[in-house]
Amino acid sequence: MHETSSTADLAEPYPNSEITYAQEDRRKRVKLRVLVSRNPRMQAVLARLDRIAASDATVLVQGESGTGKEVIAETIHNCSHRGSRSFVSINCGALPDGLLESELFGHEKGAFTGAYRQRAGKFELAHGGTLFLDEIGSADEKTQRRLLRVLQEHSFERLGGTRTLKVDVRVVAATNANLKTEMKEGRFREDLYYRLSVLPLDLPPLRERREDIPLFIDHFLEGAALSNGRQGIGILPAASALLAAYPWPGNIRQLENVLTQMVVMAGTGPLAKSDIPDEIQDWRDDEVLPESTALSYWEARVRFERSFLCRALRRHNGVIAHVAEAIGVSRKHLYVRMDQLEIDYGRFRPAP
Repeated sequence: MHETSSTADLAEPYPNSEITYAQEDRRKRVKLRVLVSRNPRMQAVLARLDRIAASDATVLVQGESGTGKEVIAETIHNCSHRGSRSFVSINCGALPDGLLESELFGHEKGAFTGAYRQRAGKFELAHGGTLFLDEIGSADEKTQRRLLRVLQEHSFERLGGTRTLKVDVRVVAATNANLKTEMKEGRFREDLYYRLSVLPLDLPPLRERREDIPLFIDHFLEGAALSNGRQGIGILPAASALLAAYPWPGNIRQLENVLTQMVVMAGTGPLAKSDIPDEIQDWRDDEVLPESTALSYWEARVRFERSFLCRALRRHNGVIAHVAEAIGVSRKHLYVRMDQLEIDYGRFRPAP
């Protein structure tokens, strides 16, 4: 028979723990990243946050990687009555199955090889606060079963333990997978899904909220400039327009990283198109035509030709004579087509 412990019996986290939760500087960075929007769909999400924060019900945040799921979870936590307590985050997809269970629920000394001392799990560390379960769709069946029990009974045992521990934790889960599909294919428990999705939130990808890209450009540019001693650096309209046109498969996180790279690597003066990484400048080269089913034949042909020419230019370092000879056209014809396709061949030449 299991012994039952009160919350006072929960293990203390290790001193100097390797993870620091809800640090003040992270809270400051939360403010604008996804919390200001001109997009109606995102505005509808943001309008619900105050009511969601006032509740203790579980939340399931769904959206592609980089859309700001953890930022939303932190905002819900910070605006709730738990805001002064711990916000604990764990990426379920980054840990192997056995280790994930130990990380979540902790273990007793001797529970398995290498368990040399008792260790508190994330549920214990989050007691009184919020536990963010990122990529919840990656959890194995055994861990899903134990999660279901915690959500139902607010209790669990550490691995290798016999005492039942009671916890007061609000759970916010996130996934970039379609959990309904995962359920149909037997990889995710239906009962756990409905326990997690009491309050569902769906975040649109950045390509579906393009009106917000200028907001993010200004915000991330300011932050990157401040962090790298480049205060006052601006960005030219042509560069902003190209960034706004890019589809951003990595979403907000990718845009932030690109702007940081641009600030670090750029010379003096405002950021220009030439400061944008090649893979962004040539994004039309890499578009996958089967995904663009609405394209006409002529649109697909133009897209293919631009991709073909850009790759040839890169291969020959922008030397027009070499490119023309390699692909079997005259230099005059090549110049005409590059002009029609808005290809700046000069950026393919090595820097002096």
